Amino acid sequence: MESRSIRSITSLKSYEILNVNPQSQINEVPNPKFNRAVEICKPFWPTTEQCEAIMHKMNIEMTKGLNTPEDPTNDLKMLNTYVTNLPMGNETGRYLALDLGGTNYRLLLVTFHAPKTPPLIEADVYTISNELQTGKGDELFKFIAGTVKTFLQTRNLLDVPLDLGFTFSFPVNQEALNKGTLIRWTKGFDVPDVVGKDIVEILNEAMTSLGLKVTCRALVNDTVGALASCAFLDPETAIGLIVGTGTNAAYVEQLSAAKKITDLPKNTQSVVINIEWGAFGEHGCLDEFTTEFDSLVDIESLNPGKQTFEKMISGMYLGEIVRYILKKLASEHVIFEGVIPERLDAKDGFPAYFLSEVDRDPTHLFYSTEYILREAFRMTKFTTEDLKIVRYVCSSAANRAASFAASGLACLLNRIDRPRTTIAVDGSLFKFHPTFARTMVEVITKLIPPRCTFRLKLSEDGSGKGAGALVAAVKRAIVEE
Repeated sequence: MESRSIRSITSLKSYEILNVNPQSQINEVPNPKFNRAVEICKPFWPTTEQCEAIMHKMNIEMTKGLNTPEDPTNDLKMLNTYVTNLPMGNETGRYLALDLGGTNYRLLLVTFHAPKTPPLIEADVYTISNELQTGKGDELFKFIAGTVKTFLQTRNLLDVPLDLGFTFSFPVNQEALNKGTLIRWTKGFDVPDVVGKDIVEILNEAMTSLGLKVTCRALVNDTVGALASCAFLDPETAIGLIVGTGTNAAYVEQLSAAKKITDLPKNTQSVVINIEWGAFGEHGCLDEFTTEFDSLVDIESLNPGKQTFEKMISGMYLGEIVRYILKKLASEHVIFEGVIPERLDAKDGFPAYFLSEVDRDPTHLFYSTEYILREAFRMTKFTTEDLKIVRYVCSSAANRAASFAASGLACLLNRIDRPRTTIAVDGSLFKFHPTFARTMVEVITKLIPPRCTFRLKLSEDGSGKGAGALVAAVKRAIVEE
């Protein structure tokens, strides 16, 4: 596989990649209005050299995070996940998984029954009331333990000892695979007496108080879960990526390259690192790539000055970037005859899923774009040129997001330097945007040497299946010892 054109393979579900290249419109008959849109959107079409610069900057920050954790100027936390045994595909047994990341959470029974065969999964969804989200910790975790009991009762498993993997999507200071203290609550939760305490211990105590024979063995985040879920069927998996509402990546690092990690067994060769790459650029290393629209999004966000990289990539912010660009174009009378629709003037008025719908339109047809302007923005007056510009703006924002995410992945591929690597990917942008995956492949291919091959593989339900697979891997490793 020496040819760069065939060095990458994407495994995708849920959508098709369309052969639409918005840049091709630039070479059509010159149009002053469209050319103005192209001028404004130029920073959203980074060159290979700019992507290389981002890749190198990230590598520098990663090395700092792994070797000088006390440096206050570090962007990347490079967190030790304590995951030293990834699934190998030969795991067996039944395991529970608890996926808690918001108002609704899931309980799953994951059964591994045959080598290299997808596990059987049974799942139930539960809702946490507003009172519990802002109440006391013992009440919250006793409620969760109670639903575990109900889940097991309905399956006649109350008397069966089971190990559990806990996907907890809140900031945690992890101190072992099965130990992590809560740093703070997010997403509307406010249970003060849990902050600073070991959430695994609290969960285990709550389950024990109800007489359950369930023990939490692993605490993971969704990125590590995606990696583990894919590794069960593909042993070449070494990177996990989430690119949806937020973005983050995790990867397998050699312990010799991580001087700050000193609390793993002596014979450990590698460990999964949670990069927390959304914070990349917080100390200014990406300033040359930020635009006036990024600054507007940052100022209006809940965390100004934070999560710089995430604000350029993730679905939570892409719609806002597009909204600000369209507002500017309308204010300059480039589109909509200078009229700014009421919804376009409102925060979050252009949700990220609009980008996927707009970019799915064929080159010279505007079915979805026109529908959105008519139905969502209540517009009756717009031209074909307006439609073309709206689509170009959406394509531009998505292109930069995919290019920057790809630059980060290329950094990881160059670091681990394997001949073949599978990248497990989850998240709505990857799954549903029609060109996101293709752009990532094209950019990565330009940034890594020919000796390295890679594959992007959709890793669905990493927070459930992946957590169960990690617990199974821990059990397998104990047996092998």
